[in-house]
Amino acid sequence: MTGARGELLSLLREQAALLGDAPLISDVSGTTGAARLAEMVDARARALREAGVGPGVLVGTVAWPAAEFVSDVFAIIASGAVAVPLSRRLTPWELRRIQERCPLDFLSAPSESPLAFPRTAADWGTRTLSDGREPGREGARRPAFDGAATAQITSGTTGYPRVALRSADALLAEAEHYRTALELGPRSRLLCPVPLQHAYGFGLCAVAAPLAGARVRCLTPDKPRLLLRELADDDVTLFVGVPPMLRLLAKSARTRPREDRAVGFLSAGMALDAHTAELVATRLGGEVGQVYGTTETGPICVSRPVAWRPGAGGPGTPLPGVRVTLSPVPGAESGQSGTGLVTVTSPSMMLGYAERDAVDATPLRDGFTTGDLARWEGPELVLVGRLSTSINVAGVKVSPEEIEAVLLAFPDVASCLVSGVDDPVLGQRISATVTPETVDLDKLERFCRERLSPGWVPHAFASRAELPTTETGKVIRPRPGQ
Repeated sequence: MTGARGELLSLLREQAALLGDAPLISDVSGTTGAARLAEMVDARARALREAGVGPGVLVGTVAWPAAEFVSDVFAIIASGAVAVPLSRRLTPWELRRIQERCPLDFLSAPSESPLAFPRTAADWGTRTLSDGREPGREGARRPAFDGAATAQITSGTTGYPRVALRSADALLAEAEHYRTALELGPRSRLLCPVPLQHAYGFGLCAVAAPLAGARVRCLTPDKPRLLLRELADDDVTLFVGVPPMLRLLAKSARTRPREDRAVGFLSAGMALDAHTAELVATRLGGEVGQVYGTTETGPICVSRPVAWRPGAGGPGTPLPGVRVTLSPVPGAESGQSGTGLVTVTSPSMMLGYAERDAVDATPLRDGFTTGDLARWEGPELVLVGRLSTSINVAGVKVSPEEIEAVLLAFPDVASCLVSGVDDPVLGQRISATVTPETVDLDKLERFCRERLSPGWVPHAFASRAELPTTETGKVIRPRPGQ
């Protein structure tokens, strides 16, 4: 094994030699040391090769338990194949949807998981590798995928999952970006309630942290009290979260933050609103940093956690080697000039999307357009919304994300969703739904009128007990037409 794949494995073995039995990855099922993780990777890589896994072969792996998943990923890379991270909550129906777009050849899952292919290829006790290749295709390869090390699933604009293929070189570049930007090393202790199959959790906690010797504690996001105890009782240096999770954590805190140390809180997945950043600083006593990136590009901006200050804006400056350009979008102004559509070229970006046995690289022509709207404030990038979610009010595109940032600043609002409703006169009207259902909507409307220009104030307000969310707590925005 040579090149970037070999370098990834060499970095992991270096940490094993340096740290020995020191804990590296833990979750509710137990703790795995650095040396033990390297042993698991080597043993599984041998078993994968014996089962017929090699270049161009796609191997799905369920992202739980944490150490099992991480060892799977590195073993698949070591075998020359392509690792496909899968959610522990993935249903058989969702797996079939993935198979329609990008058929997996093998699947590694916990033995009790309902996800399995018909034939067993290997058994690791707590985990089973099953073979999903069609009869007659056992020796078939997909040469188009030979250059890929991972295939990460992201939602496409059509509603079908898309599979972004990334090379080992891209993974190395991403790991180095995180290591240098966040100063990761053996003294780093990450608390990660973000699912490891997500691009953010995968790149930072499943790849970059082990390669830097940084210890990772993986928990689920649905128990804020447990997360607060971990923060209070342990030597956590970095909390890996998303804005809804950070708000819930801050509002669940019942004691004053410790003054003898400041934990870094990292936010990604969506723009960090000012109110959430303030809550993290004042209720959790934390320093605040941000990550902006996509599944297709890897991280674009990574700002190291620092003491919060009023008026702090976006995720910072683009990473070294990452080029960002803003394309003008007529009608997409957010009240300030210079708003444009983000296009990125990066050493960590994908090779293209997997489409059955081929690679579609057309979205990378002249850089990858993320669909995000942003503006420059000096050298720093400030996100203002998504082109696909913009609301067209009388010919002017309004960003629902910027309105949501104002709604979240109202003390009683826990979560919110701003969307467009068809209107025969204006084209669309602005509708705002907030939780919980006890929010005083008249006070909320007055609050918005004091802060938003008249054209941006929602035309209708509603409240309900809860809104549907993703695994990380992010409110699910309905697709157009739903």
